[in-house]
Amino acid sequence: MKTDHEGRLQRPPSAAGKTITRFREVLFRHGLSVLGLTLICLAFPQMRVSLAWGLEKFFHHPLPYFLTALGLISFFIIWSLVSNKTLDSRQILWIVYLLGISICEEWVFRLAIPGFAADYIGRMPSIVLSNFVFAAIHYFTLRWKLYWCILTFFGAMGLSKLMGYDDLMLVIGVHWLVTFLNTPVPVGSPIK
Repeated sequence: MKTDHEGRLQRPPSAAGKTITRFREVLFRHGLSVLGLTLICLAFPQMRVSLAWGLEKFFHHPLPYFLTALGLISFFIIWSLVSNKTLDSRQILWIVYLLGISICEEWVFRLAIPGFAADYIGRMPSIVLSNFVFAAIHYFTLRWKLYWCILTFFGAMGLSKLMGYDDLMLVIGVHWLVTFLNTPVPVGSPIK
């Protein structure tokens, strides 16, 4: 039985690096990196303003967002039971982790960094730069293959375009769904 670290996303091991084979490695390498960026962005008042702006629709009408989140959670649970025949605490923790990473990454890379950098380099260059950093983080922290990072860059550009609806929660939901479909089980879990 193949595990999810044996090929699809990660670069092959080399003398300089190794594959990431445990959920805790993902948590420490990628999760803590993104959390650190999130905390840095929270230190800047103008970046916090972008967070409030991005959540305005959610604060005015929260019920549709809660119902959508409930629908996504139900889908993830059913998908886990049907495709992997398992729904244990590790799988639930993975789904929660993907939500947390989606929240942090979407605010940081769709609003905070581009909004801050736009004052210095312009709107479009700031979006491209932010999405390049987004893809590069996956290359270095998760050791993804270059091919997947290029796809991640273009996917991130699509998420930036989706921010045109002025709805951070929409973009977080799309990221959460796509990330789950791309990596439906924690690193190191068997793929059935």
